[in-house]
Amino acid sequence: MTRKLTLSIDPSVIAKARRISRHRRTSVSALFSNFIASLEEDVPPVQELPPITRRVLEMGAKLPPVPADWDYREELSETLAEKYGVK
Repeated sequence: MTRKLTLSIDPSVIAKARRISRHRRTSVSALFSNFIASLEEDVPPVQELPPITRRVLEMGAKLPPVPADWDYREELSETLAEKYGVK
């Protein structure tokens, strides 16, 4: 049993879907169904984060929150000016 579905798609994508379906001698609906079915079958397993990434995230979670008015550009400029004696 099939059911009707309405999608909002850019006209250029619709035109491309029609060209592809015509080339493959199938309907746009069948093309869409086959595409979705292939995604469903090829879902990659969720991988665990690498140890280094996990450790960095743990370290970052312990840091205090950044103030809302903090500007990294200003701090970087001040640090570089201090380092190279440009101030």
